[in-house]
Amino acid sequence: MIVFQAALSLVLLAGAGLLTQSLRNLEHQSFGIQTANRYVVHLDPYGAGYSPERLPGLYTEMEQRFGSLPGVKSVGLALYSTLEGNNWGECVYVQGRPAPGPNSHCGSSWDRVSPKFLETIGQPVIRGRGITEQDTATSRFVAVVNQAFVKKFFPNEDPIGKHFGNHGQEYSDSFEIVGIVADAKYNNPNDPFRPMFLRPLTQRLSSQKGVIAESRSMYINSITLQMNGPQQDLESVVHHTLTEIDPNLTIIDFHSLDYQVAGNFNQERLVARLTALFGLLALLLASIGLYGVTSYSVARRTSEIGVRMALGATRSSVVSMVLRVALIQIGIGLLIGIPITLLGGRLISSQLYNVRTYDPLALGAAIVVLSLCAVVAGFIPARRAASIEPMQALRSE
Repeated sequence: MIVFQAALSLVLLAGAGLLTQSLRNLEHQSFGIQTANRYVVHLDPYGAGYSPERLPGLYTEMEQRFGSLPGVKSVGLALYSTLEGNNWGECVYVQGRPAPGPNSHCGSSWDRVSPKFLETIGQPVIRGRGITEQDTATSRFVAVVNQAFVKKFFPNEDPIGKHFGNHGQEYSDSFEIVGIVADAKYNNPNDPFRPMFLRPLTQRLSSQKGVIAESRSMYINSITLQMNGPQQDLESVVHHTLTEIDPNLTIIDFHSLDYQVAGNFNQERLVARLTALFGLLALLLASIGLYGVTSYSVARRTSEIGVRMALGATRSSVVSMVLRVALIQIGIGLLIGIPITLLGGRLISSQLYNVRTYDPLALGAAIVVLSLCAVVAGFIPARRAASIEPMQALRSE
């Protein structure tokens, strides 16, 4: 039982180390955006009864009202905000190229944003320009693409000025690329940067194909506020401002962008904590079991230890003798647990982010912790055995 508990402790402790390191890598990766002093307001203009024709006026009033609030640095409106668990995506058709086949992997994510959205979340424009106020319903239809989009669809050419569409080959001239932005993660933080293009909130395609989705995409679901610093009672101020714009507009959700990003890792955080908890529990059981078995062994060998000491055995040799037996049990557990740990690392490889399945640091730390606990658990009864008086031990027989 001691050997089994030692092996189980090693597997769980090493696994907890891998999962904790993976969680740390996920949380501290570069998302391509800035989250400090940003707050996200979720709402539903569609549910409030707005028609697509009324949306431009609503968005202008929102930008003006929220932009004039004390402490607000910039305001960004979007069909969906970054890392909120939402994603819109369609196949991309590049003008002048054959239509992509069924296995061509032509998909790209896309979003609708206001002119100051990129500035609000800190996603820089690398080339060209971003979405501006001049991109209206009557101006040429434009799109801003990210670096992953350029790498996938325009790997060896300048994409600025090129055209593409997302409703079929016959509409491949729908959008003109006017700018390139740095990569940022809008959907799954575990995945690499995905190809993405951004469209203005006010431009709606009139093609019959996908007309329902096109109309529905005109409705934002989030307002991102960049503040000059931490704010008190910001939610009540936002609620009051929305009520002044339209009492039918209500806040569905309000939280900081840091909180929204951290919410993507709730499952990973729970699994890592539970694994660490079970590992510590198994370690505690193994230590208690080893202590109990060693104490029982010392009690049964009292007379033997007394004879040894009467014949000249030193206290240090008695401690070594008792401790050696305890460490042999833990050593066997380690020999069994190490291969299982390496195999377990491969089995959970899909749950790890930028962590090797055979990370020597996590495995070494688990071995050291388990060995130290075993030494302490075995040393206490070993020290008690060394304090036995030879004559008292012989009389007890």
